Amino acid sequence: MSVLLPALHGGLMAADPAAAKSAAVPASNFEIISVKAIGPLLVPQRSSFPVVGQGGNYSVPLGDGRTLWFLNNIWTGELKDTGEVSLWGIVDGAVAVLAATSPYSAAGSLSYTVDENKWPLPVSPADLSEYSSVRKFWPRAGLKTGAGYYAYYSLMNNFGPGAYEYFRVGQGLAVSEKPSGPYKLLKNRESRFFWNDIEPAFGSALWADNDGWLYVYGRYAAEPGKYAAALARVKPEKLAEPAAYYYYSLDPAPGVWTRDVSEVSPVLENMPEEFSVAYNEHLKEYLALYFDPEAGEVSVRTAQYPWGPWGPRKKALSCGKEEYCFGAKEQPAFSAEGGKRVFFTLEKKNMPYFYELIFK
Repeated sequence: MSVLLPALHGGLMAADPAAAKSAAVPASNFEIISVKAIGPLLVPQRSSFPVVGQGGNYSVPLGDGRTLWFLNNIWTGELKDTGEVSLWGIVDGAVAVLAATSPYSAAGSLSYTVDENKWPLPVSPADLSEYSSVRKFWPRAGLKTGAGYYAYYSLMNNFGPGAYEYFRVGQGLAVSEKPSGPYKLLKNRESRFFWNDIEPAFGSALWADNDGWLYVYGRYAAEPGKYAAALARVKPEKLAEPAAYYYYSLDPAPGVWTRDVSEVSPVLENMPEEFSVAYNEHLKEYLALYFDPEAGEVSVRTAQYPWGPWGPRKKALSCGKEEYCFGAKEQPAFSAEGGKRVFFTLEKKNMPYFYELIFK
């Protein structure tokens, strides 16, 4: 089975994960030369409908110069000359294709999957037993395999009238024969969920390594009020089988991979809801990129192995509170010069923007 994802470093499994995890935290030897704003991913005037906001922004290379984008939500409405937004409605969970090989030519080039009225079509058809008007279907990271197009997703449930009053019901996997969908929600026995609301939200970041494994990160509450990322792995041909996943764990047991998700160990501390991890050939390390809400910064950290230990974070970009920054993540499909130049997206007031980061 072919998998279109950035390959891991060939020596990934050569070291003992437990020894690597217990080692001292390494120093951050990389240096950021510059971070430059490129511009918005969206241009409302170029769309067939008025898009005034968009979340999620997970890209998947299609192998032909295009990228498939899984979007948490799309805001439709009117963008006024004053910069104010008049919101008409929100489509929870959608897909689009970007016909551009560089973020510099990407603005306004997203082609959304739409209905007969040319409005964004939900990525998954409504299932009244699992999905209702009070629920949000949010795609996460995805991939293309020989068997089709897959997207991990979160199902969110509203508990109040506010736009941000929701909680996660569970985490699952959806598949489609075509990038445009429709996407079928795969089942775990009689449930739609591979993982429940107290288990890690696997699907925030994933990739295939050179030894035939697919690795997936997931955020969870390591303790009350404190969130971390866990790590799972699965053979690509079995990613639709919940029982086939192994979880990285340092609990006393033979080896460090267990089938018991309750035994997961944190591999990245203090992580937000959305983040990215990808191998950077230029740095010869794994690069984690995310928005740190406490520091008000887009932060980067590196590690020799996916499970760590991770070096201290370095600031890539500052955000003011009035900008409402959220969801920073690298888009590896656009990396250039072997990873010396990487590109990431960052949402400001629910509008995604592209940035270029250059390493020394």
